[in-house]
Amino acid sequence: MRPAGVVLCGGASTRMGSDKANLELVGRPLALWVADALRAAGAHPVVAQGGNPPAPLVAEPDSTPLSGPLAGLVDALERHGDVLVCPTDVPTVPVHLLAALIRTAHSTGEPVVLARSDRVEPLIGHYARASLSMLRAGLRDGARGPKAVLDLDAVPTVSVDVADVLNVNTAADLAAAGAIVATRDIARPGVG
Repeated sequence: MRPAGVVLCGGASTRMGSDKANLELVGRPLALWVADALRAAGAHPVVAQGGNPPAPLVAEPDSTPLSGPLAGLVDALERHGDVLVCPTDVPTVPVHLLAALIRTAHSTGEPVVLARSDRVEPLIGHYARASLSMLRAGLRDGARGPKAVLDLDAVPTVSVDVADVLNVNTAADLAAAGAIVATRDIARPGVG
């Protein structure tokens, strides 16, 4: 069973000062870089959670906008069951990492499998429907992100180079992401 691919787009983008989902990297919006990687890894369908993503990415609204990524994650799990998630501002996320997250989730049967660079990446991972009650409870208790709910030392992880999960928050980060994707010889198909 394939998970839905979810591009988390509901953040306020306060550090960048503009909507990151539509911010262009090498002529393409960040959200489409992430969506293409999710699709290439085997996720289906691929949607945007929250925000105002670029076409043709299908937008699914947050039930409580600007309530943090945990609320968006809960919304996505309620709509789709198992989900493979990545924030819109991680355009360098590699397909091999996302595919490994799916494989690891299926082989271990664990409800949550996350990426690990120099730290655990709680917004880049595979979340099974079985994690929904725990995440809902954290949301009811006031948590805004999954890091506040999960025991990050106990969650299975898939290792990745820190450059592959570069978070774009500034113009300098965007330039660094451009340099990373320029060195890759892969062409990602457009979202359709």
